[in-house]
Amino acid sequence: MKARQTVNRSRLVSAAMQKIPCDLTVENVQLVNVITGEIYPAAVDVLDGIIVRVRTDGERTALPSRTVYDGKGAFLIPGLIDTHIHVESTMMIPEEFARAVLPWGTTTVITDPHEIANVMGIEGVKFMLENSRHTPLRQYILAPSCVPSVPALEGAGASFGAEEIAALLDTPGVIGIAEIMDYVNVINDEERMHSIVAEGLKRDVFLQGHAPSQVGKELQAYIVAGPISDHECRMPEECRQKIRSGMHLNLKSSSLSDFLEDSLKSLEGMRYKDFVSLCTDDVHAKDILETGHLNRVVRKAIRLGIDPVDAIRFATLNAAREYGFTDLGAIAPGYAADMQLVSALDGERPLAVFVNGHLVAENGKYVYKEDQKRTKLSFPNTVKMDYIKSPDDFVLYSPKSDVSSIKTNVIISKYNGGPFNKAVAEDLPVTDGKVDISGDPALAYAAVCNRHGSSDMTITVIRNFGLTEGAVASTISHDSHNFCVVYRDPRDAFAAAEELKRCGGGITAVSKGEVLATAELPVAGLMSALPVEQVATEVERALAAISSLCGGLNTFNKLLSLALVVLPGTLISDRGIVDGPTQTFLPVFIDQ
Repeated sequence: MKARQTVNRSRLVSAAMQKIPCDLTVENVQLVNVITGEIYPAAVDVLDGIIVRVRTDGERTALPSRTVYDGKGAFLIPGLIDTHIHVESTMMIPEEFARAVLPWGTTTVITDPHEIANVMGIEGVKFMLENSRHTPLRQYILAPSCVPSVPALEGAGASFGAEEIAALLDTPGVIGIAEIMDYVNVINDEERMHSIVAEGLKRDVFLQGHAPSQVGKELQAYIVAGPISDHECRMPEECRQKIRSGMHLNLKSSSLSDFLEDSLKSLEGMRYKDFVSLCTDDVHAKDILETGHLNRVVRKAIRLGIDPVDAIRFATLNAAREYGFTDLGAIAPGYAADMQLVSALDGERPLAVFVNGHLVAENGKYVYKEDQKRTKLSFPNTVKMDYIKSPDDFVLYSPKSDVSSIKTNVIISKYNGGPFNKAVAEDLPVTDGKVDISGDPALAYAAVCNRHGSSDMTITVIRNFGLTEGAVASTISHDSHNFCVVYRDPRDAFAAAEELKRCGGGITAVSKGEVLATAELPVAGLMSALPVEQVATEVERALAAISSLCGGLNTFNKLLSLALVVLPGTLISDRGIVDGPTQTFLPVFIDQ
């Protein structure tokens, strides 16, 4: 697979032979050759966005380039390639995301827009594809495979089957099928997932995997079904089994989870590491603004003991090979001129970044001169919850009003002994027919409400979430992105719902009926069209308010994953309590 541009090979040959001048020379650099692992002095000549010549040993050119950039002895490395990211999780639209990450050295991303697909269907995916074209960042899109993630267990704003996947795969700019996360139905050869994967197989496109904790025969079955990569590697033995079985490992460090240290241990003793790349998966605007993007993962890998050139290779050539890009990921003749100058091989912010031979960032600033101004969006309000009319809608009523207590499936938040939620039966007090948690400060109510046109909603009780008063709510709720709220008082839950209905979605914190802070995300209830600095400020204000209601704890990540029904724990969807491993429903009340 080639990168975006088509090229005139005759012009490139003429430039390589010094018959016509090049557009750009980056000279006086220490070239990091990720093909051989060498570092040596060089100058790089570029025409029409393509590297035509790498000069070493002081070799001069007969025709000076139109522009010469002095590297001043810095290291020249390829632009970084993020093998798996959800741009929506940055809470920025694609063009603003690009402006935020290019100064950190990311020049290519492979994105899974299943967040917006769950809200707006194919039209949402097309928006991400079109908006991504407004900047030089190469944004390749995969067709979301699980919309909803598990159709029988949750309601979303769209439903993709084989027909929708086929239509997306035939759309220019879509290069494969995104994380095939319904691994239970893949290994059970369920018809829907079989037919979706089949559309990718017959087109011979990339099939991205998602199989957390899978080993043994289940892992082998998953690989045989078609997926060839996985970014959900947690423990060393799991990672070892996957890479030994021929999977590409996308080792990640994200804003939501970080398994990089444990997953890197799986590489110990392995002679070849060609099937290892890096990704960010879900990374928030504030983290990008303050610590970087994929370079942050490179930096951490180096600090954990990975050789710097190997870490850079993971994020460049290995990533390009994984996706079949034959002209990305290295600095050599015929490759796209996606390069960055760095003062040290440490994953810190680059001095300068080039994409397709154009200077796009310098000294931490985005400097590319775009043909058009920032997009002004008029986006439809996707928060459709007219059925919620009063605080009574958030009251958890006992099915038996004449009892003083009732046995309830209480969700233990990130329970001791494991990284996932777990349901435990507890006797809870009943007062005036309502489940009463007022006497136990470790308890809160949790509700997931459909925001896509249905009136389905589930209310249950959660323990150890951290909330001590008020309500915290979000329309970012992976992956259905229904309205999710944890609360002590139904009146605060209702106020939170009204606030997010008003602004078209986002994150909010409420106490005593007063909205403390809201990060407005009116683009599908997931993103803002503002620049990274403003998005980060708004989100940080909302998270600070959430923390103030949760004893100083940042519980936002818990909120985001409470409805992610493909996780191997106990989750909540708009249709009920879900046992992730068995993909079945649990009752809110037991033995009624």
